[in-house]
Amino acid sequence: MHYIYLIVTVLFLIVFATFTSANLQGVTIDFWPFEYQINAPFALVALGCLLAGFLVGAFLMWLRFGAARARARRAQQRAAILERELVELKRSAAAGPRPAGPAAEGGAPRLAAPGIKAVSGGN
Repeated sequence: MHYIYLIVTVLFLIVFATFTSANLQGVTIDFWPFEYQINAPFALVALGCLLAGFLVGAFLMWLRFGAARARARRAQQRAAILERELVELKRSAAAGPRPAGPAAEGGAPRLAAPGIKAVSGGN
């Protein structure tokens, strides 16, 4: 993969160097509403326009995918919470089952000791 990247980079470098050396004629750029003009080689102007277009496009794509990044961040936070809950459930399951009885089932605890009859309020 590294060799493919290197080959493509060298090819682009050759194309840009050839384009630059073939287009050294000066051009005048007039920034219309302002009284500002600049003289620069045509190759520099063309490559500068390509770079500006790339940067604008990259910025617009970054804005467009902002919602997807936010969704991914929320999903990652939710996954972390669920993983912590899973670890806690596994720990409680490994600790053993709870003892069966009225207190474990949600009923009222027994007030009398074993072997002693509880006294009720009615006959």
